[in-house]
Amino acid sequence: MLTERTTRARRWEMFGLAAILLLAAALRLGWPRISEFKRDEANLARAALDVARGRALPLLGLSSSVNIPNSPLSVYLFAPPFALSDDPTAAVLWVGALNVLAVALVWALARRFYGARAAWVAGLLYAASPWAAIFSRKIWAQDALPPFIVAAVLLGLIGELEDRHWGRRLHLVTLAVAVQIHYAAFTLGPLSAWWHWRAWRRGQKRDVLWGFGLAALSFVPFGVGLARAGLLAPHALGERLAASETHPARVFSFTALDHARLLIAGQEIHALAGPQQFRAYLASVPNVWPLFWVLPVGTLLSAAWLAWRLKRRAAPHPAANGALLAWLALPVLAFSYEWVELTPHYLIPLMPAAYLLCGVGAARLWEVARGRRMWRAAGLVALLGLIGMQVGVFGALLRFVDTHSTPGGFGTPLHYLLDVRRAVLERDPSSVLVVSAGEVAPYDEAPAVWGVLLEDVPLVRFVDGRRTALLPAIPSLELLDSSVALWACDATCLAAGERWPRRDGEPPYVLRPAPSADVYTWQAVNVPARLENGAQLLGWWAETDALVLAWQLGGPVSEDYQAFVHVLDADGRKLAQADRPAWPGRYWRAEDVLLLRFPLTLPPQSDALFVGMYTVTPSAEGLRYHNAALVDARGAYLAQGVTVPLAP
Repeated sequence: MLTERTTRARRWEMFGLAAILLLAAALRLGWPRISEFKRDEANLARAALDVARGRALPLLGLSSSVNIPNSPLSVYLFAPPFALSDDPTAAVLWVGALNVLAVALVWALARRFYGARAAWVAGLLYAASPWAAIFSRKIWAQDALPPFIVAAVLLGLIGELEDRHWGRRLHLVTLAVAVQIHYAAFTLGPLSAWWHWRAWRRGQKRDVLWGFGLAALSFVPFGVGLARAGLLAPHALGERLAASETHPARVFSFTALDHARLLIAGQEIHALAGPQQFRAYLASVPNVWPLFWVLPVGTLLSAAWLAWRLKRRAAPHPAANGALLAWLALPVLAFSYEWVELTPHYLIPLMPAAYLLCGVGAARLWEVARGRRMWRAAGLVALLGLIGMQVGVFGALLRFVDTHSTPGGFGTPLHYLLDVRRAVLERDPSSVLVVSAGEVAPYDEAPAVWGVLLEDVPLVRFVDGRRTALLPAIPSLELLDSSVALWACDATCLAAGERWPRRDGEPPYVLRPAPSADVYTWQAVNVPARLENGAQLLGWWAETDALVLAWQLGGPVSEDYQAFVHVLDADGRKLAQADRPAWPGRYWRAEDVLLLRFPLTLPPQSDALFVGMYTVTPSAEGLRYHNAALVDARGAYLAQGVTVPLAP
């Protein structure tokens, strides 16, 4: 039977665990709509929403920064919250909950192999870590990584130290899942290989084969997707990596070590305020950052002490000590040679190991200070003070990025976007035009973001307002991003709409009814002007530094066209020309009027315009160009474009 003292100790343990998890939940689940929702988050949300609604089951995930596709597993992982709601807040809470689970697993690992004190310190440090909280608060594949990393190590230790078959069998599949969530998890591969080699030598071959079999099953969808994309051919992935837009230095450096230091310490979170505003954020909080060096220094000291114990094979768990040291070191070693353009989130896997090491070291110091109550009290006060400072600067950061424009840093928080979304949906429009920068998802941010947020609107189209305007034939609601220099909507136009504010210093969104064609005047075209794709040139006008063509569309087309204009003199010689994308063909609707602005000035001797549209398609011989021919009323060919005399 348990003694009263043991029962009381366990109650205090559970109380401490509850406090740790409450702190972790507050920092990861609190204020979930102060979350970024930019292009990457929106594209992952779109893919997960398609899975949740049964529209698609992708075999490849989103493209990675190194030009290699990710596994679809991260998309599947985010499908459950989108099955409940198309509001991205549910997915933000989902990833936050996964990271609260990671904190619980860190506590469980420390408690199982190092005792209650180590678990309390490790769990508390991980729960309060500013960077761990930051990497827990948005729809990003790598933000879902920590629970699988910690679970993989915990299961591996259970298999290695406790000789549990289920630990060995589940370890590798859990690590395989982590690798598919984000490639940075591969850095734990050598540790896993060591455990499996030892198990094989001990005759536990069935467990090893089970682990590899389950891991292989988890890779089946990804493998099929890679095969269909031709990426399993020899050198295919290497060629994709070589063609990546990132250009690493390909040298040995201390960048990985520095990134590890700032993640462990919780320093430089002011980077989220952006290059223009980080000083304003720093001025809003006390200069406590030097104190945060305690954690990386403590991690190194604890690692050195465990390495010494490992060398002496000291009890209780030398294999666990080696695992913690490898867990901390392997990610740094893997990225010390800059074979990819390294960013801090690649070092997410080592953060739990650092706090576990701090917990083990702190527990040892507590034992050394036995009988010295003042020392213990001072250590406890220092620990809680450090935790309080980290929580304070993180909370101040959330308040700052929620109320201040942060160019180059934290994007517009989700709740501002959801306010606009609610306003649009309350009007129950059948058609919405989003006028911003960019027209095509997943490459342009506005189409990616608003395509997900306005999922339930029957028709949503995107216009690059810097050079294009649409005058729809059907009543439509126009959502204008006033942070963009909109060519067809000046300050007076924006002031006439309903404004939806964002952060201080950030231009608002504006809602208004889309204008009709009668608000514009142009010089009409009095020659045959209908192309075979259904577009008909209505007219043109010249601005100081631009030429505008007005086209009436004939309905959706399957191809995307380029538009061109050539300026000719009286002898037909070309004086100037300009080309630009027309507008994505899937957006075209019958009777809509499309205004295309070309950065072109008419020379004094201009006599005529030659305008039209063409497609560009790749072929074995190179790019192939095909003009949309000018046709008559019966569809018969007339010319390769429309010739418009400039004289009345």
